[in-house]
Amino acid sequence: MWWFIRGISFCPNWVKNWGATPRVANYDGVVVTLSDGTSIPAATLIWTAGINPSPVIAQLPCEKERGRLLVSEYLAVTGVPGLWAAGDCAAVPILDAENFHPPTAQHGIREGVTVAKNIEAMILDRSLKSFRYKMMGQLASIGHHTGVAMVFGIKFSGFIAWWFWRSVYLMKLPRLAKKLRVMASWTLDLFFGQEIEQMITVRDIEALSGQLARIRARTKSGSEETKHERPIALN
Repeated sequence: MWWFIRGISFCPNWVKNWGATPRVANYDGVVVTLSDGTSIPAATLIWTAGINPSPVIAQLPCEKERGRLLVSEYLAVTGVPGLWAAGDCAAVPILDAENFHPPTAQHGIREGVTVAKNIEAMILDRSLKSFRYKMMGQLASIGHHTGVAMVFGIKFSGFIAWWFWRSVYLMKLPRLAKKLRVMASWTLDLFFGQEIEQMITVRDIEALSGQLARIRARTKSGSEETKHERPIALN
């Protein structure tokens, strides 16, 4: 989504005001060191990144573009008759442009429909359909009830963008009852904050006890193996 957020000038200012400018420079398993020298004691480090194609794709002897299968305008894999690709696995060219469609949900859904229709057309010996789609926009939440948005070329930000982002995802939920439940929960969170408490049941305790027992067993087994290892002298 960088091609979208990069064009919204306010975003770096918001992030800077929240103190999120420093990046992680090092982690030794005990302390996280930021690029500005700040140290944060942490036993757990969670790293997130963008999407990547399935590891299976890397093993296929097909032509690729930045790790994704290169396909034609009909979403047929280049050089492999009868093989089709869509979504995160495919590098789908934009017609009349030297670029590729971004691997987003709104593109992937429509690519899947096009692939299905083209497979049917191939079986019935009909003409294939080119994939043509103009992105309607992009939405993203950047936290603290703030979002960034670009809809039909119009860029806006702040609470309205965040609210619009949530509304779109709310409408995508199945069934009216689920929509109403989620909407009620989100509305209460907006005024009273999120509830982070969790009810612990007997089943949860039993499951956790079983996991702890397995961990202790593996740890004990590893310790016993270490005791019988031959010492190694380092010069």
